[in-house]
Amino acid sequence: MDVGATASLRELCNEDLISLCREDDRSALSELIVRFAPSVRKRAESFAGTAHDDLMQEGFLALLDAVRNYSPDRGASFATFASACIRNRMINVSKRIGLDHDELPDELDIPDDPSEIPENILMENEGLKELYHKIEGTLSSLEMKVMRYYVAGHSYRCIAEQLGIEEKSVDNAVQRMRHKLRAVLR
Repeated sequence: MDVGATASLRELCNEDLISLCREDDRSALSELIVRFAPSVRKRAESFAGTAHDDLMQEGFLALLDAVRNYSPDRGASFATFASACIRNRMINVSKRIGLDHDELPDELDIPDDPSEIPENILMENEGLKELYHKIEGTLSSLEMKVMRYYVAGHSYRCIAEQLGIEEKSVDNAVQRMRHKLRAVLR
């Protein structure tokens, strides 16, 4: 993607980026990851213990699930929905492994308006775009295709039909994808 296209993505609201993600636009997903990284990091840091990296991984997986499951018809902005998904996932994981967490507000500072995102945050998180490319390099071609449909909100059945494979193969690819993503995010 050229610099002009990247700049134009930065100008889009979260909901517009979600629409592009559902059309398999990888750059839009990368932009969402860059936007939400500071909030995922802040939430993970609120937990006492040594599982910071694990919680960040779970936070990014929760963000991918939020992209997949978000519906504007439910009355919440994507930022609110994603924040709740990230918070709930991290709390569940922390309870499972016995971590304490500091109290943070239910909704973190995830701006709906991209103009509210300071340029230095975007520059700090350029590494996340590299992370996305690393994810592309880690997942197989089939897993990348499954991930794009999965993030776009398609069911296993729909993904199987689109790719001409069995639903069980889709499930297997999702499980491998999650395992590999956990390894990449460490």
